[in-house]
Amino acid sequence: MDDLDKKIQAALSEEDRALMAQFEEQGLLGQLGSLFQGKLAWLSIATLAMGTLLTIIAVYAVWKFVVADDITAMLKWGGLAWVTASSQMMIKLWSWMRMETNRSLREIKRLELQIARLQAD
Repeated sequence: MDDLDKKIQAALSEEDRALMAQFEEQGLLGQLGSLFQGKLAWLSIATLAMGTLLTIIAVYAVWKFVVADDITAMLKWGGLAWVTASSQMMIKLWSWMRMETNRSLREIKRLELQIARLQAD
């Protein structure tokens, strides 16, 4: 926390501090948990289930690739492993982008709250 943050905290009333605490910076686990709240929680649950399923399929395909006897079977299992692993990584990237969006929205709400408090005074 820098000097400006300390000055802002000192200028706020107790009620304002309690309200601002809702919009404080979250850690990684807090951000991950915030994916499962709000209007798009169902989508996060669905992508978590799909990501888990894709991971299981990818591990199985890699195992079948390793034990395959001919080149054709190896190419099929290797292709399936690559597609499922890539899809699972895209789901992870989407989740990280959504966490960053939530973080930006939280900062915007903090600014809106500060502006509203300034206008009220």
